[in-house]
Amino acid sequence: MKGHIRKRGNKYAIVVDMGRDNNGKRKQKWFSGYDKKKDAERDLPIILNDINQGTFVEPANETYMSYLEKWIKNKKSQIKPTTLDTYQRLLRVHIIPGLGHLKLGKMNRLHIKEFYSYLEEEKELAPASIKKIHTVIRSSLSDALEDGLIAKNISAGIKTPRIGRSEIKVWDEVQLMNFLNAIKAETLYIAFHLPAMTGMRRSEVLGIRWKDIDFENKILRVVTTITTKGKSDGKTQNSYSRPIDLDDGTIAELKNRKKQVAKDKLKAGTAYDDQDLVVCTSLGKPISPRNLNRLWYKLRDKVDIPNIRFHDLRHTHATLMLLQGIPAKVVSERLGHASIQTTLNTYGHLLPSIQKEAIQIFSRNLIEKSNNFISIHEG
Repeated sequence: MKGHIRKRGNKYAIVVDMGRDNNGKRKQKWFSGYDKKKDAERDLPIILNDINQGTFVEPANETYMSYLEKWIKNKKSQIKPTTLDTYQRLLRVHIIPGLGHLKLGKMNRLHIKEFYSYLEEEKELAPASIKKIHTVIRSSLSDALEDGLIAKNISAGIKTPRIGRSEIKVWDEVQLMNFLNAIKAETLYIAFHLPAMTGMRRSEVLGIRWKDIDFENKILRVVTTITTKGKSDGKTQNSYSRPIDLDDGTIAELKNRKKQVAKDKLKAGTAYDDQDLVVCTSLGKPISPRNLNRLWYKLRDKVDIPNIRFHDLRHTHATLMLLQGIPAKVVSERLGHASIQTTLNTYGHLLPSIQKEAIQIFSRNLIEKSNNFISIHEG
């Protein structure tokens, strides 16, 4: 039995010759969806060997969601009621919305790794929560393997964010301003200015529309998000629209961006796809999270400052606000955290130093006012 690699568009496929049918017609089995030729070349001998040994498993064509719905029903008699409740909640809230649309037999490790990154960076789930989600995914795929629906458990060996992870990395005021000043001429400068000055998530920045901005009252409302899983309307999905107050500098940058978008529209004419987006291509189309990340790394590496992730611009904003004495409750609302506890869990390590600075400021102000009062009355 022979096989070869074939390119289809910008993807690669493994093609295995399966001989001929009763009518003499040539039979072939295709394994598509490889982004890199070397990955297809790696799997080709494995697939040929499995077919020759009779151990090859035909990829399951049903969706992961369909499989999970049956899997959790069978799991009821095998686990405790409290564990079942946890599994059902994780499936409903995270796993099915994130991975359920994929074909069970076509899922790969990259799907799961990107899903965990999304949960950590966009949803801001704690490492312990992601570890629980991983447990459910690993268990379900282990059973699918045992039932002969998949050839291997792709979740095995995938690392989840470490519980008790190291302290988040942020820039100080000077480093942040050095970066922003260095990239000021960048066409998409606003995409980096906003998270630094508002604490917005990447998905929120990509989803901002001009109609979400109230220039007169200097307020931006987070309604729509764009993630690696596409666009979603936060107002309909989460009954939620978060207002963020804007400073004068950010208002000015948004007005500059609006002028640039107007020029792009005029230049593109009918080719412009107007989706009312603030952060978009020169033709008005949405920018993918991956492409924005690529631009981020390119710009960041041009400046002589410590390496941080795009998401850490949000952490930088929150950290600088807390260090300047802004109440944690205000920071929590600005970031859109579900509760102030999330804010305290994320930035709690800052509170001791903030309290030390706060008591010194309190003491200085009290003494100053007291001295002024005495001077006035003695005078």
